[in-house]
Amino acid sequence: MQERVEGLAQRLREGIQTADEWAILDDIPPQDIAEALTMLDNPMQQAQVLVRMPEPQAAQVLDYLEPVLVRAILDHIPLDIAARLLQALPADDAAQILEELPEPQAQALLQQMAPPEARDVRELLEYPPNTAGRLMVREYVRVRPDWTAEQALEYLRQISAEVETVYYLYAVDMRQRLVGVCSLRELVVADPSKRIEQIMETDLVVVKPEADQEEVANLLSKYDLLAVPVVDDLGRMLGIVTIDDVVDILVSESTEDVLKLGAVEATEEPYLSQRPWDLVRKRVRWLILLFIAERLTGTVLRAYDDEIQKVSALAWFIPLLIGTGGNAGSQTTTTITRALALGEVRLNQVLKVMTRELITGLVLGVLIGLIGIVNAFIWTHKEFELRVDLALTVGLAQMAIITMATTVGAALPLIAKRLNIDPAVMSAPFITTLIDAAGLLVYFLIAKAILF
Repeated sequence: MQERVEGLAQRLREGIQTADEWAILDDIPPQDIAEALTMLDNPMQQAQVLVRMPEPQAAQVLDYLEPVLVRAILDHIPLDIAARLLQALPADDAAQILEELPEPQAQALLQQMAPPEARDVRELLEYPPNTAGRLMVREYVRVRPDWTAEQALEYLRQISAEVETVYYLYAVDMRQRLVGVCSLRELVVADPSKRIEQIMETDLVVVKPEADQEEVANLLSKYDLLAVPVVDDLGRMLGIVTIDDVVDILVSESTEDVLKLGAVEATEEPYLSQRPWDLVRKRVRWLILLFIAERLTGTVLRAYDDEIQKVSALAWFIPLLIGTGGNAGSQTTTTITRALALGEVRLNQVLKVMTRELITGLVLGVLIGLIGIVNAFIWTHKEFELRVDLALTVGLAQMAIITMATTVGAALPLIAKRLNIDPAVMSAPFITTLIDAAGLLVYFLIAKAILF
């Protein structure tokens, strides 16, 4: 498949140089064309391809491109053509693209769009970003509860070309309040004479337009839905959020969490489209913060410089101890952050989680500590008594550091969640830096008690 897309990209490059018709694209899925476009050299070439395609096909391709890439492409497309491409898209997708554009350019495009489509997009843009209201689709199948299944099917045949999805039929009363949902399957297999109110589901799963997109994704996943209705405070239908939008949400949220776990600022821009300065800007703040935090490690080392001078072998095991502690803390932080994202852990379970991790840390600490004792005894070429004391120091420090790392690593994401901070911010580099300084302090306190 990859070779096919690369071949298509090459054909697009060659086609730009000629006046040939774009017949080569007639039977190619828009997803493949979109992927091939991303392989072209610059947005100008990508715009040339889109402009020379039939507009309905170009709009489909545009729908499969990342909004940040579309923003760059639209700079090279005439305003009237760009407006026609946007109005051919579902309103939620057009709103997502316009959100990425500078305000003057977005307003100019909206003025060029047909009034009905422009109105729908403007209404979506009034909702905050990353909410159900911004994502919802306004075209859905609306039926009356007193219709028969046969009437509903006939109505569906008439409007099927006007709606994006027909997974469900939404029964609304005269005031447009949602009273029930009927799946297409239930409608098809039902007795034609049965009324919608007899086959519809009244135990509804709905969201408000202000609901966060991650909450919407979790609802669809939890209840195995293909779409979820969006209603206002009076229960009136505003639109639906479909599963295809939720897949994009999950990919975006997962990408953001992975980047934060690596102490990198999240971005929707493709990696190769970012300039080196953009990469620097997204990483430098965390690196500076971690650099400052690492000064605590140097402070601890200076405080115990006399002890290191007396028993230089203490320094041999510093990388081993703080490295293992940082790794243990990173494992715990990542595990708890993931559990919070999946809803497996709740804020009222803080004590339960920390108790589990305390026990886990103790067991891990004992196991790794025993290995540390043997390792330190073998490595240390000193008199027997010092070797024993040093080995005991390393083993006990290893056990204490790992126990502390797992407990603190469990607590930090939960504290962040309580403070309405993204738990992913408590990333592996952050916990590692924290454990470095705290682990050294524990190590030297134990050494001072045993060796001195």
